[in-house]
Amino acid sequence: MNYFTVDVLTPEKVVAKDVPAESLLIPTVRGQINILPHHTHLINRLSTGVLSIFGGADDPDRHFSVTYGICKVLEDKVIIMSHTSEESHEISVERAQEALEAALSRLNSGDALSDEEVEKYRRKVERAQLRVQLAQQS
Repeated sequence: MNYFTVDVLTPEKVVAKDVPAESLLIPTVRGQINILPHHTHLINRLSTGVLSIFGGADDPDRHFSVTYGICKVLEDKVIIMSHTSEESHEISVERAQEALEAALSRLNSGDALSDEEVEKYRRKVERAQLRVQLAQQS
């Protein structure tokens, strides 16, 4: 029996809509949280990580990469608004590996980077590593 539904959204698209769930693991800036039926309402900031939706006996488990944003938990609805997101089966390992290598190359190039640029490329490395890991698991 499914207790709530999940929407995964980015500024560019609806990644998933009304995904049935019995439980949910969300990566937040304060650590991973587990959402179960009758969870209290909350709004929290997302961290880069894997969003896992557990569908129970009736529906398959689904996994998504998410990067920064917010999550909103209401009675029977969870809304994930992420800067970027992909479902595990949609990730191209080759493309993710190329992005990882390009970001690492830029960080290790020896060029003078501003603090903002260093943070930007560290986030790209983190996101690419997550995508590679998630794609290899599916």
